[in-house]
Amino acid sequence: MDRFKFWGGRDGSSGWKQAAKVNCIILVAMSVILIGLLISVTKKVGSVEQALFFYDGACDGGNVSQVNMVLHLLINVISTLVVTSSNFFMQVLNSPSREELNTAHFKGSWMGIGIPSVRNAFSVSKFKTWCWICLLLSSIPIHLLFNSTIFQTDQRNSDFHVTIATEEFMNGGSFYAPGASLVQPGFTFWTSESVLINESLHFDNVADFRSGSFGAPVNLTDYADKNSDASRNVSVTAQTAGRWERVEIGDCKREYMSCSGLKHHGNVVLVVDKPSGWVRNDMWHLMDNQTEVWNRYVPSDQPNHLFYNTQCIISLTSGLQPGTYDLSVKYCLAEPLDRICHIAMSPTLLLSVTLCVIFKTCTAIVVTVVLSRRNQPPLVTLGDAMESFIERPDPVTAGMCTLGQHNIRRAMTRSKAFVVPGPRQWQALKRRRGSAIPKSVWATSYLLFAVGITICAYFLNSIVTYSGLYGSFFESEQNSYIDIPTTFVAGVLLANSPQLLLSFCYLAYNNLFTRLQMAREWSIFSEGYHALRVTDPKGDQYSTYRLQLPYKYSVPLITISIFLHWLLSNTIYLFISTGGYFGTDSFVGDNLIDPSLPPNTAIAVGYSSWSLLGMLVTSCVLILVPIALSLKRLPSNMVNIGSNSLALSAACHVSPLSHAIKPRPNPLISESPGTSKFDLQPAPQSSIQPRTILGGEAYIYEGIGSGGIEMQTLSPSPNMTTRQSSQVSLSSKRLLPDRDRSSEDSTGSEDEQQDGSFARLARSKIRWGVVKMPPEWHAEYDTVAGPVEHLSFGVEEDDVQPPEPGELYA
Repeated sequence: MDRFKFWGGRDGSSGWKQAAKVNCIILVAMSVILIGLLISVTKKVGSVEQALFFYDGACDGGNVSQVNMVLHLLINVISTLVVTSSNFFMQVLNSPSREELNTAHFKGSWMGIGIPSVRNAFSVSKFKTWCWICLLLSSIPIHLLFNSTIFQTDQRNSDFHVTIATEEFMNGGSFYAPGASLVQPGFTFWTSESVLINESLHFDNVADFRSGSFGAPVNLTDYADKNSDASRNVSVTAQTAGRWERVEIGDCKREYMSCSGLKHHGNVVLVVDKPSGWVRNDMWHLMDNQTEVWNRYVPSDQPNHLFYNTQCIISLTSGLQPGTYDLSVKYCLAEPLDRICHIAMSPTLLLSVTLCVIFKTCTAIVVTVVLSRRNQPPLVTLGDAMESFIERPDPVTAGMCTLGQHNIRRAMTRSKAFVVPGPRQWQALKRRRGSAIPKSVWATSYLLFAVGITICAYFLNSIVTYSGLYGSFFESEQNSYIDIPTTFVAGVLLANSPQLLLSFCYLAYNNLFTRLQMAREWSIFSEGYHALRVTDPKGDQYSTYRLQLPYKYSVPLITISIFLHWLLSNTIYLFISTGGYFGTDSFVGDNLIDPSLPPNTAIAVGYSSWSLLGMLVTSCVLILVPIALSLKRLPSNMVNIGSNSLALSAACHVSPLSHAIKPRPNPLISESPGTSKFDLQPAPQSSIQPRTILGGEAYIYEGIGSGGIEMQTLSPSPNMTTRQSSQVSLSSKRLLPDRDRSSEDSTGSEDEQQDGSFARLARSKIRWGVVKMPPEWHAEYDTVAGPVEHLSFGVEEDDVQPPEPGELYA
């Protein structure tokens, strides 16, 4: 074919190719956007290792949170487009072609139709298998990393200067540092020290403070130098504190003694009701050596409107402590704090995601080109497979119209066992919709759900036992944190790893709904005349944008998925804070420094016990929904095929007498059974011994009946010829159209398939039930007690009737 033919148009593009084109365009567009963004970010920061802080604003009352929410919404839109397009190609790769179904059926196996199936993934061609694996693996980094590519940082300050003084201190009154208390910062009170005055002590770390000390230690000699930091802090406070915000004493205590970091104010002055200030001689009776030292700092007879000052650090284990002296504090003056939060982007994570999307794009283009050139359209929907089996009946399953998926599965559990074509008595099926799902699928799905729920329950029980339910439902500093030192990337992987388990649970959950809906879609053909839903509609057929689930299920399921992922992101999350308050070993032991973030930045993985409880309750409720839907009854007059291709094939052998069949000479009338030119050709040789046999090597049938379906054991017979063996199923060959009788494995072009005898029927509104067969077909069962009818599809003119219990059908 022409190399550009797959791009669509009237030159042969089928429905799936058109959809593939759209999804390729989406992936290419997303790749271009991500590449452009990566180049722009890298240019600004100079490397992929340094985070780019590209937006900032007030943490309280600003729009940082709103901007962050909008950006994450855009991320979710991009990731949804990428993952949805990837899932489309995974579904196409997972969907078998007719040739792959023929091969599986000849080997006595089956494949899944219309569902995501691991069995299919490793039963299709190696090319499709490897492409499916590539798309699957490249989705993992997107789930783990993409949502954290953009992140918001909190700011919580810890350093502040505390001053105890009178109102006159801010209004030009005299003051002398370190204050009338004569308490050197870093000590509780100087008279308790072994050395009365410590003028030259050096502390390199706050951890070196003596137990019970308050404030950062300062050398007393620093106060004699007017240019020292200690002196400037006092003088600047005296000049500017009068313009600070007034905070009532109750609010002042809550803000500075709550150990929650500084959010609204920084430096603070405690205003004491002492208009005249303090005079040293009125307060202290000093010894001569003490008087000599203090005269250099605090005059003995001058009023001092400064009582105490020091530089403090609030951490998770320390706060403002009450003073030693009985002072009447009127109010506080607090310096307003510009608390700035940032939104940043990680080029490292963006690079990883971009490479995965590019890889997906290349894989999708290769898949579209290769599968288009092979001219083997995938049977994506139930209607696609039904159309194929109606137009080109499968000779392997001829004469097995009553065969259900459970019969096939029971047969396959026995070594060298198979189901023999022939008349079987119809029994009304009293089954519920859940029976369309194999027990192994139910067990695997709910085992996966149980693992997730057990993990949630275990951690919730541990939290409640250890500390009880507390904190916030959302990301908050009030919540607890996992005491594991981590870097940014490691924290992202740790916080998002449960999202991967949730994604697998959702796929299993979605698969259950898909199978239940497929059972419903199949059963409606026993209730009335309906057109097939296919990917490339013709005649009365129709197509939908969805592959399998209708919107009344798919939209709620997508909404549930988004809600659960959001809920999980609140349950365990990455917390990043600047300002120093969280940057201590009291927050997370042995805090690690991440070079991609600013200094004094704390990183931790936090969790919300309330959100975890919500996750557990929601999950327990959701897993009951498939069970409730599975209780709906299936029609009793329809064979239960599930998603089994072998059972579907057996149900699609239509009658040559259908009014939808194109008129053509029927040579069966003039041919005797013994000389019919429509005898099947010898079956192709296979290295695997087939378990479902129509013709070919002869076998003796040793019955081992089970549940009304005769199951047989294979044993070669030297006394039966191949000709005699094929004669057993001559009636089944009457169900094959002319060109299929001449060659079982003829594939032909798509145009030739469209002109097949049964194509018109497949493109009409059809119903499944009892259809009329030609006399020569009935003649094959003269030796059977009672009439034998056939079950298949027919149009309204065929007057299709439901099967009757107790009657024989073949």
